[in-house]
Amino acid sequence: MDKTYNVAIIGCGGISHMHAGWYVNEPRTTITAIADLDEERLNSFGERHNVEKKFTDYVAMLETEDIDLVSVCTRPKHHAPIVIETAKHGVKGILSEKPMAENLGQAKAMLDACKQHGVKLAIDHQVRFSTPYQHARQLIADGVIGEIYRIHGICGGGDLKDNATHTVDLMLYVYSDRPVSWVIGQIERIGTPTKYDLHSEDFAIGYFKFEDNVRGIIESGNDTAPGYHHIYCYGTGGEIELAAPGGPGIRLRNAESNGEWVSPELPAGSNPVRDMIETVEEDREHRSSGYQGYATLELLMAIYESSRKRQRVRLPMEEMESPLTLMIEDGWV
Repeated sequence: MDKTYNVAIIGCGGISHMHAGWYVNEPRTTITAIADLDEERLNSFGERHNVEKKFTDYVAMLETEDIDLVSVCTRPKHHAPIVIETAKHGVKGILSEKPMAENLGQAKAMLDACKQHGVKLAIDHQVRFSTPYQHARQLIADGVIGEIYRIHGICGGGDLKDNATHTVDLMLYVYSDRPVSWVIGQIERIGTPTKYDLHSEDFAIGYFKFEDNVRGIIESGNDTAPGYHHIYCYGTGGEIELAAPGGPGIRLRNAESNGEWVSPELPAGSNPVRDMIETVEEDREHRSSGYQGYATLELLMAIYESSRKRQRVRLPMEEMESPLTLMIEDGWV
């Protein structure tokens, strides 16, 4: 008989219902407790998903309930303190929403706390589990488009930390999460935009080099292109386009297709919760592990840092505060 897992969800806003769907449709998990400061939202979530144990204090929930897996679905500024505190309470795995944290200092503290307490940490870049991106990763690894030399990602709508965090994460994912050596970037900020209580920007562009010299370009902003994630992968023997017209989807062209665009058959997919269970049981890292979340956040922060310093930023980054926050505090943007 498969082992079963008790689940708690912290934060009962809009995104929490996506997490709830994964748990409800996974026979090995049961949502046993929820927490939110807003009692009306808490009760509404409990009624919708048939959860009786409701808490306005998530620490009290962790201290009194037997919890195995936790989803953190709060506003971004709360991710780090909640993950760090939750890791101390004997849970096996934490699935925290994106962006990972406000800055790299907080993200590092999250990794350190989970490592210290033996907790598997994942950041919910859930599009990693979308079959077009899984398949593109394998096609690139198999050399179906020859030697890859450039990945161009476009995120139309939103800012780097909100929506383009997915696009950047996918660019890293399809290229097997290879390390990045340096980043150069620029942002445009008009007025004082914020998104989910964090400082934001209107437009951003980043250019970066993987350690093997493959280049990446990320464009983010409302006037770039329609759709959140549109990624082009260019190789010496062909191209892959993700979120192709009519997408989401995938199409490719190479010598085998005589240069014509074709849409390959896609394999079956998974989801972050199923992978978290396997991560715990197999004692391995999650497909969207905290370490991968850190790498994605670091690239985003490096774009800000390059804009702040007017030069390339070499990774790993030394600045642990958000460079965007530093620019704003200095009156630059």
